[in-house]
Formats: sequence, structure tokens, C-alpha cells
Amino acid sequence: MGSLHIKAIFLLLAIAITPSTAWTVRILNRLSHKKVLFAHCRSGDDDLGPQYIKTRDEFKFSFRVNFFRTTLFWCNMSKDKKSHASLDVFWSFSNAGKHGGFDLSTWAVNEEALWIVRDDGIYLWMKAPGWPEDEPYVIETLFRRWEPKR
Repeated sequence: MGSLHIKAIFLLLAIAITPSTAWTVRILNRLSHKKVLFAHCRSGDDDLGPQYIKTRDEFKFSFRVNFFRTTLFWCNMSKDKKSHASLDVFWSFSNAGKHGGFDLSTWAVNEEALWIVRDDGIYLWMKAPGWPEDEPYVIETLFRRWEPKR
């Protein structure tokens, strides 16, 4: 084996044993009238089970991005018997194409995806582009509206 092959193998091993960054997804219930939010989140490897989140409470989970950077978590949510929403709550760079090229990891503050659930829909909190890293200016944007259940 040549010197180049040995260097490539060592580089791949170094990447493989380097731990990925720990991420946290937080889902905050900010629905009015003390509505309980139902959320069921999953990935290709994990099913986090049904969650019933009281008003002003939150559900959070942490994980590490897989070696191939294909980690994807999605949730089905419902605010009442008439409305629901399904959305990805975390995606890695390799899944950015599914979101119009939007790479969540470059916009998240402190490796945290923060979702605020309100009466009109589900909002994502993100850091503003170009803002200094030590002073993250956070913007809130409506990511998904509620859809009627069928």
C-alpha cells in the first residue's frame, strides 16, 4: 500500500472516531387557552413516542448527528381534534435540498433547534445571518401552518 493510501485510511479513521456535535431539539407549547399539544417525533433510528405537552411546557431531546451527516428528525403535531402539522424538526446538511437548500445547522443557535408552537402555526427560532457569533440575534419565522385534519 502506498503512502497516500495509508494517509487516506488514517484520515477516514480520524473522522470516524471524532464525535459529532451534540444537538438538542426543543418544542415549546405556546398555545392559548391551556391547550395541550400532542407531538410524536421520530428519526430513521429512533421513535420518541407520543408526547403531551402542557401550555408553557416543552419537550426536548438530544442526539448526535450520524457519521454520514444524514440525521433527520420529524414530528407529527396536533393542537386539537381539527388541526395537525407534520414537519422536519432537524435535518443535516445532506438533507438541505429537501428544504430549498436551507441548512438548519448553519442557522441554529448553540446547536439547538428551537420550535415555538402557537395558535396560527409552528415557528422556528434562528440566528440572523451575519450577526456576530457571541451576540446571536434571534429571529422567529413561521415555518408551518396548521392543516385541517381529514
